[in-house]
Amino acid sequence: MRLLHTADFHAGKTLRGFDRTPEIRKALLEMVDLCLSEKVDAVLVAGDLFDNANPTADAENALFEFFLTLKEKGIPSVSIAGNHDSARRLTSVSGLLGWVGAQLVSELNPKNLLEAVKTVIARDGSLLKVAALPFLSERRLIKTAQLAEGGLGDWRLEYQFKLQAFINRLATGFDPSGVNVLMMHTTLEGAVNSGSESHFKFDIDNSYTVSSAMLPTTAQYVALGHIHKSQQVAQYPPAVYSGSPLQLDFGEAGDRKSVRLIDLEPGRPAQIHTLPLSSGKMLRSARVLLDDLDPQLEALRDFSGLLKVVVRVPPGSAVAGLKDRVMSILPNALSVELERLDGALLLEAASRQNLTPLELFSRYYTERRGELPDLVRDAFSEALVAVEEGELV
Repeated sequence: MRLLHTADFHAGKTLRGFDRTPEIRKALLEMVDLCLSEKVDAVLVAGDLFDNANPTADAENALFEFFLTLKEKGIPSVSIAGNHDSARRLTSVSGLLGWVGAQLVSELNPKNLLEAVKTVIARDGSLLKVAALPFLSERRLIKTAQLAEGGLGDWRLEYQFKLQAFINRLATGFDPSGVNVLMMHTTLEGAVNSGSESHFKFDIDNSYTVSSAMLPTTAQYVALGHIHKSQQVAQYPPAVYSGSPLQLDFGEAGDRKSVRLIDLEPGRPAQIHTLPLSSGKMLRSARVLLDDLDPQLEALRDFSGLLKVVVRVPPGSAVAGLKDRVMSILPNALSVELERLDGALLLEAASRQNLTPLELFSRYYTERRGELPDLVRDAFSEALVAVEEGELV
């Protein structure tokens, strides 16, 4: 059985006001072509289908076109919700997607967790079991766990121990004589962050981090999403982040994007291959000196991707009209920042008009109190999702 593992589409993503959805659409269709050329039996999407809880119509169109095209080619899929997705919104369309062979697990059913173990029939008739575990914040995990146990049990344990119970429960749905995969949207201990500017950075001692010791040995492969950098984090069972399909922001500049191709047979180790993706604009951050500005900008003119330009300015230098000066030479510069030569940030000339609420909050906090702590960033994001889903008013 041959699987294609991908994740972190972030359909609807905007970068400094620039809509990345057309690039994401092309990347998704490129994946379909790879499925055909590599004779893929099924596709696994490990969360963050959308960039936010209320995606645009274009973002929804790009994603649904992907699933419909897979259906036309006879390729089933299993997807889970990520932390950027609205679990409630995805649940509302999961039934419709199921009609086109796109199985979606956005929320766990506390009365029957094994409903999250999906069965896929390969072209040769063999069976695949996918234990699909969507992203669960600490708040959601406690709520779901309490419901699952009828309010009994001590759920004051650490996040890892709570999540372990769900992993163990899902693993009981595996077929000992078949092909078994665990799919999660989480941060696995030892993972290297992509450096994405908008990505939540979790330290290994954060309560949201999962230990590789928690992974069931009965899984032949663990398909991970959440970290945008492609990497294998654990060996037994192999736990892999496919990474995002394109460079989503300037923190990912230079990353080579790809999907993972996995060959699986019952009772045999997984064979894992990396397939590069070519869709999407390249990103680049460039630092230039004010004293020699124009020649340095001219040297960047041939770069066809998207730029962030940081102009290093001596203290006391005049900077009026600098952004227009940069943009006249480099119209593909989405951001122009000014920085004193001592490294202290002077101002950012990029407009705040198109920033997301999380980006605005992060900038506000940083300007007044310093670096935004991970837990504060995550708490703000969870509160924002809760408001958008109507859980908080």
